[in-house]
Amino acid sequence: MPGYAGRVHDCFTDHPERFRLMSWGQLELGAGGSLPDDTCRESVTRKIEQIRDAQKAGHLDAHWAPVDILVLIRQIATAWAAQPDLLPPHGEGRATFLAARRAAIVAAVERLFPATTN
Repeated sequence: MPGYAGRVHDCFTDHPERFRLMSWGQLELGAGGSLPDDTCRESVTRKIEQIRDAQKAGHLDAHWAPVDILVLIRQIATAWAAQPDLLPPHGEGRATFLAARRAAIVAAVERLFPATTN
C-alpha cells in the first residue's frame, strides 16, 4: 500500500492535468452517476478485491473495510496534487520539496496500514 500511495502521488504531481480531469469527472458524475460497466468503477472494484485478498492472506489489517483503506490512501496520496497553491514554483527546490512530501505520504500509509506477517 505505501508503494501504491507513492506512485499515485508521483503520477499526479508529474501530471497535474490528470488530477484536474479526474476531479472534474467526479464532480460531473455526482453520486451514483457511473454505469455498471464503467472502466473506472471496474478499476476500483478490482483494487478493493486486491485489498480484501491481502487481508484474507494476513498481509493487511482486516479491521479496516477495504473501501475505507482505498479511499483514505487515495486522499493521502493526492493531497499535494489538490494543493497546487502550496507547492513551490517549478525550478530549484521543487523536486526536493516533492520528494519530502512523497516520503511523508509513504510513511503515513505504512503507519496507518502496516503489513502484517503471518
